[in-house]
Amino acid sequence: MDNFLIYLLKVAAGSAFFITIYLLLFRNETFYIRNRIVLLLSITIPVILPLLTYTVNVDVNPQPLPVADMSEFSDKVSSAIATTSAQQTTSTSFSLEVIVVWIYVTGVIFFIIRGLISLLSTYIIIRNGKVISDRFPKVLLSDKNHPSFSFFPYAVIPVSEYTKGNYSDILDHEFAHLRQGHTFDLLLSEMFIAFQWFNPFAWLMKRYMVLNHEYLADHVSLSKRSIKDYQYRLLNIAGKVKAVSLAHTFNSLIKNRIIMINKRPTQRKAIWKTLLVLPVILIAVYAFSEPVYREV
Repeated sequence: MDNFLIYLLKVAAGSAFFITIYLLLFRNETFYIRNRIVLLLSITIPVILPLLTYTVNVDVNPQPLPVADMSEFSDKVSSAIATTSAQQTTSTSFSLEVIVVWIYVTGVIFFIIRGLISLLSTYIIIRNGKVISDRFPKVLLSDKNHPSFSFFPYAVIPVSEYTKGNYSDILDHEFAHLRQGHTFDLLLSEMFIAFQWFNPFAWLMKRYMVLNHEYLADHVSLSKRSIKDYQYRLLNIAGKVKAVSLAHTFNSLIKNRIIMINKRPTQRKAIWKTLLVLPVILIAVYAFSEPVYREV
């Protein structure tokens, strides 16, 4: 039980370490594919590293044998008292560990159930919709009151938006999400949150992952239309209806997306910062993997 709690704390510390590096070095750059890889590594590496071990050799010098003296009896009494005290402390510590573990497991169960409910609600929308294009990415019409969204392999368009006829920008945006497999990143981040629900950096990681997905999809959409028209489109559709859980919705994170749309592309020479990922991973390996001491 002790080892399990230490493992959870190491994963939390590792995720905090990696997301901090991301925020300091990569967040405001337009290398979106690189940023996606860094964010995926920030989820997977902290989970794996505490399970790895490395060997540390320890030099052991021969110790002289203890010399018996008249105080041996008093030493035994002191040792017995210390042992009794240690047992009482261990008992109290064990009770606290059990309580902490139960709180953690309750949280995990809650967030797993929440995620399953979100998946079910998304599935119901897709189940009740009408497929109008069966080729990948599939296009589906829905008569429910929700924004356009994508969930692999479907791009879901409300009937109200479809009847207006002006939805090509929405489809391009949602198709980009589907072709790049963003749904799987989103599900991975949700699993990580269920496993690390007490860790605020896990929630922060999901936010920046979704935000980067939107940047990637906007980049594809903007290659086919003017920036000005696209921004007006985002502003006109923003906030009208509630977003769909566990899916990429067209009207999400509008302010951040408009700021990034108008941002100048990051200069190519800034790509050298990507090389810093390697020493960061090496530092994390040393800091969060488990040392195994071998006496020599």
